[in-house]
Amino acid sequence: MSQVTNSFIERRIFRLGACLLAVGGAAAWFFFGGIAAVSLLVGGALAALNMAWLRQTVRAITLNDAKSSKRRVLAGFVLRLLLIPLCLYAMIRFLFWSMSAAVFGFALFHCSLLLEGILEALDRSSGKHARTE
Repeated sequence: MSQVTNSFIERRIFRLGACLLAVGGAAAWFFFGGIAAVSLLVGGALAALNMAWLRQTVRAITLNDAKSSKRRVLAGFVLRLLLIPLCLYAMIRFLFWSMSAAVFGFALFHCSLLLEGILEALDRSSGKHARTE
């Protein structure tokens, strides 16, 4: 897959995630109130940050960038993994956040990966990319 295709897919994943969060945030606001909606959006923002950071780490590993050292890449990966529980702990500590909404927002943004996979599978099966011999 070319770099252009990869960047298109990455942008579409983030757009799908943003749309899911917008719809989910509006639904949370309507059914559960403002605190749940803000918590859902914060969880989704944490997921987006996590995914962007993971994309950067994977690119550094796979492209063997000479500028980035292996220790820096590993430290970034570990920091990314620590980001999730630390942010969730902060939300638990400040009891005005809705934990279930934040976790749902985190999961909802990651559903954009599933949707992108489905869209790619449907696009491939449509015959659009079939070989002509």
